[in-house]
Amino acid sequence: MKKNILFMLVLFNIGMTTSWATNYYVATNGNDSNSGTSTNNPFQTLTKAINQATGGDTIYVRGGTHNYSNTIVITKNGSSSAKINVFAYNNEIPILNFSMSEGASNRGIVLDGDYWNWRGITIQGAGDNGMLLSGNNNTIENCIFRNNKDTGLQLSRYSTNASSISQWPTNNLILDCESYDNKDRGNENADGFAAKLTCGTGNIFRNCVAHHNIDDGWDLYTKSDTGPIGVIILEGCIAHHNGTLTSGGTSGGGDKNGYKLGSSAHQINHIVRRCIAFNNGKHGFTDNGNIGAIEFTNNTSYNNEGYNWHTRDGASHIFKNNLSFDNGTNDRIRGNSTAPNSFVGATGGFTVTSSDFVTLTMGANANPTGNGFLNLNSNSDLIDAGVTSTGITYSGAKPDLGAIESGTTNGGGGTAEILLSATATNSAVNLNWSISNLTVTGLEVYRDTDSNPSGRVRIAQVPTTTRNYTDSNVTNGTTYYYWIKANGSINSNAASATPAGSNGGGSTSNQIHNFTLSEKNSSFYSISGNMNATDGSVTYNGLNLTRRLKIESSTSIAFSTTTSATLTLVFDSNFTGNVKVDNVSYAASSGIATISISSGSHTITKDNVANLYYISTIFNSNRMSYGTEKESTNETDIVVYPNPAQGDLQIKLPNKYVNGTITVINLEGKEILKNDIENDQSKVDISFLKSGVYILKINSNNGSYTKRFVKE
Repeated sequence: MKKNILFMLVLFNIGMTTSWATNYYVATNGNDSNSGTSTNNPFQTLTKAINQATGGDTIYVRGGTHNYSNTIVITKNGSSSAKINVFAYNNEIPILNFSMSEGASNRGIVLDGDYWNWRGITIQGAGDNGMLLSGNNNTIENCIFRNNKDTGLQLSRYSTNASSISQWPTNNLILDCESYDNKDRGNENADGFAAKLTCGTGNIFRNCVAHHNIDDGWDLYTKSDTGPIGVIILEGCIAHHNGTLTSGGTSGGGDKNGYKLGSSAHQINHIVRRCIAFNNGKHGFTDNGNIGAIEFTNNTSYNNEGYNWHTRDGASHIFKNNLSFDNGTNDRIRGNSTAPNSFVGATGGFTVTSSDFVTLTMGANANPTGNGFLNLNSNSDLIDAGVTSTGITYSGAKPDLGAIESGTTNGGGGTAEILLSATATNSAVNLNWSISNLTVTGLEVYRDTDSNPSGRVRIAQVPTTTRNYTDSNVTNGTTYYYWIKANGSINSNAASATPAGSNGGGSTSNQIHNFTLSEKNSSFYSISGNMNATDGSVTYNGLNLTRRLKIESSTSIAFSTTTSATLTLVFDSNFTGNVKVDNVSYAASSGIATISISSGSHTITKDNVANLYYISTIFNSNRMSYGTEKESTNETDIVVYPNPAQGDLQIKLPNKYVNGTITVINLEGKEILKNDIENDQSKVDISFLKSGVYILKINSNNGSYTKRFVKE
């Protein structure tokens, strides 16, 4: 059996701690000479915190207006397992105010690094883009971009040397963001959001709102000089009143579209699902000459000044379940619209009136549909009138027409919807999701190896505020399907991903083999030999080991590494003989042999007859320090059983731990699941875990506790 671990465990009866990431704090009354590591000693500038942060660290920005006069350029990277976070502190509202004159180089934030998360930050007053997002694998969530002198947030390259699509920003998620009142001097370039000119693949805008920008809500323009961009996915977004500022100011120069989806220079098959355009100064949705095969599924366009829908001759667009209403000009539809749709001027089909909607009076600018605006009335014949399609969820027999699915709603009347995406990496799958129009009381993550949900298995319960999860309990080359379930009944779409990489051969991921759990089965160690018919008994690192491999003339264990490492072999506790590694003899002490090995191919063979219970290969580059953790409770106060376990792990806790959290961590250091503690009797479903050793960590305001357990 292969077990991936990132660090060496030094185990103590009372607990353990790791060298985890650092939290930094930025406040308007701070000082860059401070340590920055507590709310009492914050930095003053975000620049200082960014310079200090490394992968896994979090920068908390306190509320208030933080004034800057120069662009903040970020070039350092996090990693897929250790992102760098820039978060608003608690519920405070930090504003990054860039008091800049207009100029192409006067952007607010340039995020040219990879694996960053931004959440809850307002960026305003930049002399160009509020944020230029030019890196990869970043998430921008719940941020506001306003009063900038060009587009609020733009996805494009930063370096002009990035000349090909493979060098342009990829796999970025812009989630639950708002962009408004962005205006350039010429009144023609400042959009809400843009992914144009030099933008790579895998980029998603989800549940964002662009309103009252002087040009377009979204601009996906391309030109022949730079070449085509990657497919952009727009999900659950809203564009309204673009071409007019919140002050009422407008201009004749801006294009004023809700969604401008390209140009005549290239044919790019963008994806637009459950988006809304209304009251824009020109068209709601326009391909702008991009005559590719754009997918339009379950969108609503209402009362735009030009066309609600405007597409060009020769296009091969695909239209499903779309709804257009209240425009004196017939929609211009080019492509395949044979699926149910309701377009202005289309023959047959549906008659749409104001009575089909809860209300035609919009709500707040940032959440215009929250009061029932453009939601379907329960008696509308547009309900269940659509067809099923990839990438959308629905309630009822079939999808409705339009962007907002009827069914379970919040008090405002919006449709409850969970949109899930899955991205594969080496030995892991990263999940990101958004939740609309729902007060979440419970969240579960489900997985299967096929798309049929009937046999899926719950792999995690996560806090109700969580919107991402990493599944590291995977096998490379296997396709996994995932679902998020909220409140026990509301399901997301299915999202699939196939982790890639090598599970054998040379490795830089730490490897453990426990013969008690896996006998001779391993995808990392090639094991030849005979298991001893008689069990032994050894305790090592809290494990009760019984099954053992006979080390004799016919025994051979082969493996290879790409960096130096420490090999640990566990024998009978009274064994003090030798074992050969790469034909060199090494002595065991009290049944344990610890051997330094270099990169390359290695073989373990007999020197003296012995019985081997356990092997670990710990790569020197992956070591992390451990120490003891001071416990707030005696070990006997907490009962964890059974151990080893197969299905549910039962946990009995003192009352003071109620309202805390239970976390399961694998030996790679990755959080596998996290549950809230609701009472003194808790149960954790571990049936989905691979066999091996895991860490159970219990945290509350009154103390913490760790316990090792074995999944059989």
